[in-house]
Amino acid sequence: MKLNKSFIIGLMAVAGLSSCVNEEFTTEGLKNGEEGRMTLDVSVLQPKTTRASSDYTAEQLAEMNKVTNFPVTVYNSEGTVVKEYASVSAFPLTGVMLPVGNYSVAAHSNLTFLKKMDQPYYEGTEPMEIKKGITSDTKVVCKMKNSVITVNYSPEFLSLFQTWNITIDDGSEFVLSFDNTNGNEPNSVYWHFGEDVKKLTVNFRATLADGSTVTDRRVLDKSQATEHYDNDIEAFTGGDVLVLNFDPTEATTGEITGITLNASVTFELTSDEVVTVNLTDSSLKDDGGNDNPDPGPQPGTDDAIVLTMPAPVTLSADESATADPSSGDVSMSAEKGLKSVMVKVKSSSDEMMEQLVAVANENPGVDLVNGCEVVGNQNLVAFLGGLGKEISVPAQGDKEYVFPVGQFYSFLGILPGTHNFLMTVTDMDGNTKSGTIVVTITE
Repeated sequence: MKLNKSFIIGLMAVAGLSSCVNEEFTTEGLKNGEEGRMTLDVSVLQPKTTRASSDYTAEQLAEMNKVTNFPVTVYNSEGTVVKEYASVSAFPLTGVMLPVGNYSVAAHSNLTFLKKMDQPYYEGTEPMEIKKGITSDTKVVCKMKNSVITVNYSPEFLSLFQTWNITIDDGSEFVLSFDNTNGNEPNSVYWHFGEDVKKLTVNFRATLADGSTVTDRRVLDKSQATEHYDNDIEAFTGGDVLVLNFDPTEATTGEITGITLNASVTFELTSDEVVTVNLTDSSLKDDGGNDNPDPGPQPGTDDAIVLTMPAPVTLSADESATADPSSGDVSMSAEKGLKSVMVKVKSSSDEMMEQLVAVANENPGVDLVNGCEVVGNQNLVAFLGGLGKEISVPAQGDKEYVFPVGQFYSFLGILPGTHNFLMTVTDMDGNTKSGTIVVTITE
């Protein structure tokens, strides 16, 4: 049975109101001879009982039921807004009069939609037609646009690893990170996969009690599912519930060599049918890539470059001004000497990206949007110096350097969002290594 929670507007009019409705058709609605009435029913497609109900708090479920606060917009066939309401509850109970023609009606959660959220985001659009002198009942069903990602750690995992950093890369400009600072039972994350995301790369890096490092890498896609259906959606998409269970992998010698990752995904085949399938560990394939943030030795580099990325940093706006800047230090060394250190910034904050574009336009050599060369870049030194921040840059051939991302904390503090600093280091022999540090500023 379909579990829709509906807020219905424009129910059948009571007898005492019907004369008023007819009068409106004759005196107002039909004065141009080409109008009809539209009523509205907005509903939310709720999570099924087969989904992980623990992914939703009671407060979040209650909020999802409040479709009365979803903004509503009516578009004509050309995409022009003809009616707009701040909430469903603001839509007239008796409906609205519209000229005869084709329209679409859209409703969505009363939230700002972001790549990463702590609650679901719903949206829906429904086409409709207005006919002369007829009431058209429009039903808009809002579905989740983002997906739920949950990470679980086994007791063995928690007893062995002192620190860890797990990133999930869907091929977009942003990566999702989980680490030991999130706690042993990190909150589920609502993540927007975007279009046609068929593969997820899971990168893992952890330290043991003796200080040694363990790295691993897995690739997930729905083609690895243990069951398949004729109408499977191949790509990860809105409404999916992805659960990742991590366990250490122990060699026969007793050495911890990596991680075992068991994954499952719950997704919809139709609006009434939900299926959970396993993405089994035996079918997970390491595709041989080297996309790890600080993944350790990589094929073709002979470990010629050592790039140490700090753990993801989360600060409130107030904390950004007083936080220890060393927590954002990116350390690098190259036995053959540094040839290039490129820095690129990608942010979930549109305002942040606009500011960086303005900086690039006004300061040659300081283009953090498309990539800023750090080696020998005195323009970068001068720009940051003008803002009261002192940094040094390496000369070509230097063997060590620390790029101080923490110097940007105070600037980021006025721009809440998730800010990714992508670093690519190249040595004099052409070896490269890349990594990303994620700085999140909360309001």
